[in-house]
Amino acid sequence: MAEKEKVKQLLNEIKLCPAIEIGNYFPAVTDLIRFLPKDEKIECGSDFYQWADNHAEHEPLKLAYAEFLLGMIHFTFEEHEIALQHLTKARKKFEEQNDNDGLGLCAMLFGGTYRTLGNFELALKMLWEGFELLKRSGKYPISLAADANSIANIDLEMHNYDEALSMFNIAFEESKKAGDYYFNIYALHGLGKVKMLQHKYQDAQEYFEKALGLAEANKSTMHTANSMTELANLYFRMENFTEAEALNKQALALREEHHFTGGAVTNYIHLGGIYIKQSKWEEALQVLKKGLALAEQTNVKPKIYQVHLLLSEIYEGEKDFEKSLHHFKLYQKLREEVEQEDYARKLADAKLIFEAEQTKKENIIIKKQKEEIQKKNIELQETIDELTITKVSRKAKAVTLVVAIVLFILQDFMLGFALDILPSDNYFLSLGVKMAIIFSLSPINRAIEHYLLKKVVKNRKQQREAVSYEKGIPSA
Repeated sequence: MAEKEKVKQLLNEIKLCPAIEIGNYFPAVTDLIRFLPKDEKIECGSDFYQWADNHAEHEPLKLAYAEFLLGMIHFTFEEHEIALQHLTKARKKFEEQNDNDGLGLCAMLFGGTYRTLGNFELALKMLWEGFELLKRSGKYPISLAADANSIANIDLEMHNYDEALSMFNIAFEESKKAGDYYFNIYALHGLGKVKMLQHKYQDAQEYFEKALGLAEANKSTMHTANSMTELANLYFRMENFTEAEALNKQALALREEHHFTGGAVTNYIHLGGIYIKQSKWEEALQVLKKGLALAEQTNVKPKIYQVHLLLSEIYEGEKDFEKSLHHFKLYQKLREEVEQEDYARKLADAKLIFEAEQTKKENIIIKKQKEEIQKKNIELQETIDELTITKVSRKAKAVTLVVAIVLFILQDFMLGFALDILPSDNYFLSLGVKMAIIFSLSPINRAIEHYLLKKVVKNRKQQREAVSYEKGIPSA
């Protein structure tokens, strides 16, 4: 069965299952949908959302998961604004349904998005929230591995190597437990990078080689090329330029064959750096010109200005200062453009993050207001019920008093009738009748109270039905 059909089958199972069983199927959906082509992802996500939206009245929790799935899909395309819109809606629905699994998934993706947008403080806050919820759930080991991987990479960028090592190990163990080679390889890359930055090159080499073996075993071209490049970087640091060159060439061949353009440019840049270190100016010039052409074709400015900087170094090494200055000026110009673009992007990203967090705060305020209103309604209802019971009780006592007076008035008549039948006057009979009247007053009072309360409840129900009918709302 094709992966798309498996995803659709799982989503159909979710449509049919009780809400409490969503966790039996949704983890597999989030796992499999990662590897589908863009159009198939959108097809699966949109179809499920359409169904969930049509059944939202009776299946509100499934609509929340459908909203999250769309957010996840757009996150994989790096469409951050659309992703955050869906995730914000999903989180609100999960809060309304008190679904901690869904809240954990949302926090994980919010954190991943904020990390990509460069806000590490908010990213860590959301990622740790997601980590705790997903860990407690135990149903989403791959999502937990992704969450731990994001935390670890932030720690790595902030040079918190011990914390990074700990979280990469968690990502490795969770992905291994789930049989997920994807995050298993990324965790191994992370562990290797930490060891490399700590100058523990032998440990780093073991991690990178293990990642490469895993990528090749799973026939993942992207991960194989990535692992070769990571291993090449290690050899470059160790000044083993022969191995670094060979691995970069292998990774480059794979990336060009499968049109991984951005990665191919990276390998060209690394090869240029290797040749410059060895003062092989001609070889460096050739690979960097190829890299420049490819980078300009895709208009990836950060890679373009890196190439110009290296070209400047080559011409400086060849004592061609005019060309060296020319490329250095191009490097400076492009770098300034990138910095300006980054600044504009960061402003836009900050606005996205602010809007998402503002919506979260508004949802919290609305939730608290609803809880306060519900609390006040309960208190009001309790007060109304107490007043109703008091009113009914008073009315019942008044009616009981009337009944008691009537019975005492009639007792002489009843005694006279009884004594006419009996042979003589009987004191004890008179006493018995009076006691019977007295002891019957309590059950009579309770019966009247019950009748009056029943009548009040019936009247309220009729009033609610009348109001619902006028508003066009079906009565419960």
